[in-house]
Amino acid sequence: MEEARPTPVLDDIEGTRSKLASWLSEQRGYTVDIPALTVPDGNGMSNVTLLFDMQWQEGGETRSQSCVGRLQPEIARPVFPSYALEPQYRVMEALARHTDIPVPELLGLETDTALLGVEFYIMARIDGRVPSDMPPYNMDGWLMHETSEEQRATLWRAAVDMLARYHRIDSGALDLPELQLPRGKTALQAQLDYWQDYHDWALEGRTHEIGQRALDWLKANQPEDEPTALCWGDSRIGNMMFAPALDGVVAVLDWEMAVAGNPVQDLAWFNYIDATFSEGLGFPRLSGLPSYEESVAQWEAATGRKAEHYDYYWIFAGMRYGLIMSRIMLATGQEQEIQGNFVCKMLERYLDER
Repeated sequence: MEEARPTPVLDDIEGTRSKLASWLSEQRGYTVDIPALTVPDGNGMSNVTLLFDMQWQEGGETRSQSCVGRLQPEIARPVFPSYALEPQYRVMEALARHTDIPVPELLGLETDTALLGVEFYIMARIDGRVPSDMPPYNMDGWLMHETSEEQRATLWRAAVDMLARYHRIDSGALDLPELQLPRGKTALQAQLDYWQDYHDWALEGRTHEIGQRALDWLKANQPEDEPTALCWGDSRIGNMMFAPALDGVVAVLDWEMAVAGNPVQDLAWFNYIDATFSEGLGFPRLSGLPSYEESVAQWEAATGRKAEHYDYYWIFAGMRYGLIMSRIMLATGQEQEIQGNFVCKMLERYLDER
């Protein structure tokens, strides 16, 4: 659809390739060439991805490195009201400097839009396997057709271990502005304010009956005295890259939703997203995947924390994902699915249980 088309600079792939090569040459202090530039399918709503190899001469030999570029999207109806690349870059930079969380090697950030018309950053490309979102891995794809039950269990447990490993770090030592809270507000209150504003912006004057109902419930039932740390925000196996043997995570990806909050929200989101890709779509979970209860117990054992208020953050996850999905439906002209998409219907069932 026209509204979801990627940023217009990609109409000129050759020009983009040449400009990026010049930019990298300036950044690195020697001549860099980019023989070819490709744009994977599926760009346009959250970000724009570029894939390329950069080449340079060193010691009389040609060296090369595979790279990924992330560009700020430029579309008529974006998924989020603002989409700054610098905060997610700084989060990955801090994690790489202060922790052992595997994030891609960062090769440069450009916030001046003069070059490509949008902000962008460059990362080293990593070899690994990522479970599919489109189609969801519980419906189709390599995780369904190319793995055994034992391998799926190993992958899932490796993902939970990585999530727990992230939640064991001292996020206060990262010195990130994402951890700064508005005066007089808890992290949760700040997030609920954000999502109320998001509802009002995303629905363009409409009221989302299910989403607003969830927000009202969440505001009325806020837990007190919660721990606060830097939450990943979009914690799911589709944002992790796994080793070929599927027994470990080689990269943790996509930090645009990083926010201060109770780490239990990451755990609830991790399980809830999987549930929408099975229960929400009317498909069974892949056999071999550990249960959500087992995942919570594994996380608790690995972090030394109790997953207090997990049920609250289950609804919180449903509210967030429901509003995001409804915005996507509106932005892509699917008016009939704004209130009735599968994510919101699943959230409504859980609200009814409350």
